[in-house]
Amino acid sequence: MDCEAIVLAGGLGTRLRSRLPHTPKVLAPIQGRPFLGYLLAYLRGQKIHRVFLSLGYKADQVTSWLKQNHFSPMNVIPVVEPQPLGTGGAMAYAWRHITAECVLVLNGDTFFPISIADFYAFHLSQNVPLSIAMAYVQPADRYGLVETLDKKVQAFREKSPAPAGWIYGGIALIEAKWWLSRSWPESFSWESFLMQAVPALPIGAYAAENVPFIDIGVPEDYERAQTLIPAYASF
Repeated sequence: MDCEAIVLAGGLGTRLRSRLPHTPKVLAPIQGRPFLGYLLAYLRGQKIHRVFLSLGYKADQVTSWLKQNHFSPMNVIPVVEPQPLGTGGAMAYAWRHITAECVLVLNGDTFFPISIADFYAFHLSQNVPLSIAMAYVQPADRYGLVETLDKKVQAFREKSPAPAGWIYGGIALIEAKWWLSRSWPESFSWESFLMQAVPALPIGAYAAENVPFIDIGVPEDYERAQTLIPAYASF
């Protein structure tokens, strides 16, 4: 599996600011350990050997933490945005350092410990330029649901009241050849691009069943994460 990873960890964390006014979201403590520690340990356990950590807000705190914590044999490389570029712009800025044929892109504020090997095998079977991993959540009011057909994304829906459903879990696999064949703006939203690109762009839809999903940027989920993440963090 020739894959490198980009972790998007440059957000302002406004929803969590009331709880952590001086701490970047990716360093939010979970049972005394920064969330980033769990996320990087997970990626190391999934045999990812090179991670580009896309940083922006309070990047100095994160780089300082990285200097004191090592995840050998995995190589973690911070990439600091010159200014806020949006999730898509941050990906493009970090992509300048990519050498692999396939790139795993993860949101730096979600805990969704899928099997990367299974996701990669699914991606290859679909013969598509990119695939997303979907999480099943209930309730699903805070998220837009993903509509699929034959394991392909048909639509990303806007947020609306929903008792349960499949959502984009913040993890994507992208073929480098496809990414490099396109011209990307300096600043843009990856999520908005996806919404506008389907169904013309074939996107694989991997349904990760029985895998927990938590967005730690939401205060109520941040509280839930204090017990759930350490319980699953056997990596």
